[in-house]
Amino acid sequence: MTPSIRLGRILGIEVGFNWSLIFIFAWITWLLATAILPTDASGYPPLLYWLIAAFGAVLFYACLLAHELSHALVARRNGVKVAGITLWLFGGVSRLEGEPASARSEALIAGVGPLTSFVVAAIAFGLALATTGNKLITDLFSWLTFVNLALGLFNLVPAFPLDGGRLLSSILWWRSGSRQKGVHNAVRVGRVFAYLMIAAGVLELFVGEVANGIWIAFLGWFLLSAAASEEAGSAVRTLLRSVPVSAAMTSPVVTLPDWVTVEQFLESVAPNHSFTTYPVHEPSGKLTGVVRLSELVRLPAGDRANKHLIEVARPIADVPTTNPREDLSALIQRVGLSLEQRVLVFDNGSLVGIVSPADVARVMTLRQGLPKP
Repeated sequence: MTPSIRLGRILGIEVGFNWSLIFIFAWITWLLATAILPTDASGYPPLLYWLIAAFGAVLFYACLLAHELSHALVARRNGVKVAGITLWLFGGVSRLEGEPASARSEALIAGVGPLTSFVVAAIAFGLALATTGNKLITDLFSWLTFVNLALGLFNLVPAFPLDGGRLLSSILWWRSGSRQKGVHNAVRVGRVFAYLMIAAGVLELFVGEVANGIWIAFLGWFLLSAAASEEAGSAVRTLLRSVPVSAAMTSPVVTLPDWVTVEQFLESVAPNHSFTTYPVHEPSGKLTGVVRLSELVRLPAGDRANKHLIEVARPIADVPTTNPREDLSALIQRVGLSLEQRVLVFDNGSLVGIVSPADVARVMTLRQGLPKP
């Protein structure tokens, strides 16, 4: 998941958060200020409850960040590149580029997250004992103790994308000798837990617990979807492992002057080529962006004569790049959905190709030994 807002770097790892975090932050603050803290520590001014609650919400996400940082640092120590960490609706995710080299490495990367949450819970419990003179602060740290224990235990559920699912996958990988088989069998187990959660959510609805029922069923559905996505992604990565980007890229690349109007492009350039994506450049030859044929044809006819390609191009800084020697499976894992917007391939500073989803699909078809559609 790509962060909506970047916060900076911690220990060399980029950290950001998704916009969904704002709603959960507000909900946690409201829950602490209106229900948990006033019930356990009554008699304080309302404003103080809200201030402590907001501080507690910040500490909660600091705990989540510690959980994800532990994943990222152990992954980096085991030779897996880390693109960054994103905090979002369901907690956090470490964006790893590539896969662990062994079942042991995957187990270490997955297991360190719950272990960190348990350590943080122990620290919070110690702080709760140390602040018994202030009931409000003690209750806040007691709540953080419970939350981190729950976070660690929930992440041990053997279902993707939870750490427990990856731990189970690593064990099955070690036993079978195949990562893909390990993921496949772990996904089957995870589906059982996901269906049980959905059933529990439906049961909650029948007994009148509507909010809890919807939330539990939604979590089950999320785990079910994540399991299918993990299995499909593992199959793709296995299929494309050791395939260089050069085997998939479209080359050579046609570049266009960025001062050409959209109308000139559609009438004089597009009919002469079969490409759908064109990098554009300034008079000096420096690339300034990328235009897509599908986006240009959707422009109103009245704007095409007045708009130049540079005005509708995706800025070059926003376009993912690679080199011809990068592993194709690592590229897909690194750029994710950005592949839909195309990836530019550079070799020693020169543009040598473009990779699109169609290029990857073609290579996959060939690798599967199926006839080309």
